[in-house]
Amino acid sequence: MERLHSIGGRVVALGDAAYPLGLRDLRDPPAFLCVRGELPRGRTGGEGTAIVGMRDASAPALERAFAFAARVEAPVVSGLARGIDAAAHRGALAARVPTIAYVGSGLDLTYPPEHEELQAAILAAGGAIASERLPGSPVTRWALTRRDRLQAAHARRAILVESDEAGGAMHTMRFATELQRERLACEPRPDGRYDGNARAIRDGAQPLSWEDM
Repeated sequence: MERLHSIGGRVVALGDAAYPLGLRDLRDPPAFLCVRGELPRGRTGGEGTAIVGMRDASAPALERAFAFAARVEAPVVSGLARGIDAAAHRGALAARVPTIAYVGSGLDLTYPPEHEELQAAILAAGGAIASERLPGSPVTRWALTRRDRLQAAHARRAILVESDEAGGAMHTMRFATELQRERLACEPRPDGRYDGNARAIRDGAQPLSWEDM
């Protein structure tokens, strides 16, 4: 707790009014979240839009993620990762739309390290950084997958911008399916890797044309 408080964080427990209602839809909701910044207080489970995709996304996909974030239902939810996540957070900041980053490490660590400035900008704009992991916890593949379920649960809908079938963003789409959230996926293009998008559309996600929004 001292370590969390030293970085301006706090604990939001499952029974607290500030606890995101959408997370209560999970079969295993976190007993608590470590939070920096302000989480929005919605009246119903699932609010905002999760925008997810590959870390090494194509330039058109990064541009589209940025544009989506400026126009979708707020808050924009993503994971502070390289690529699509970062583009979504930056698009939200540019449009002054609240944005929330769920991360897979303790809040005293920034992953990736080069996103310290982006994290600071999210907090300065009234958004939040949240994790179910304690301070000092490193990033692991398991933790990132667990993080993906929080993104899906917090949001009312999830948009997959660009991903191959092995991309971590596919976990978010799978959790969105289990939680009966609205799912959208950008239609595949020849100038990127969209096997994951094609799979998501086959699995019932609504195709999103590049002219939409």
